[in-house]
Amino acid sequence: MISMDECDEAFHFLNDTISEFADAKARLYGLEKSEKIILSEELIDSARKTLGMKEAEARTSNAYRKWRQTYVEAVRDFEIIRAKRIHADMIWRRWQSEFSAQKQGIVI
Repeated sequence: MISMDECDEAFHFLNDTISEFADAKARLYGLEKSEKIILSEELIDSARKTLGMKEAEARTSNAYRKWRQTYVEAVRDFEIIRAKRIHADMIWRRWQSEFSAQKQGIVI
């Protein structure tokens, strides 16, 4: 059984992390969009002759590696907060089901 305290905690967590969740998602979305910009800038700066060589150089550049690390961290941060919110939502929904069953006289 989910206690009322656990339910309250889950509800407050969901409420308190709305902005954090939105910020993490926005950061991730912005980083996804900036990948093309970074690659384009590196391609333009490359002195290589073929497009394949330019792209290889661009993907191994310091700027791209830094972007990639930042992106990986953003994905991790987003997935952590998303998983915690899913867990809190599951607690909330389970409590609702248990409370509804109790009102109907169903023993859990």
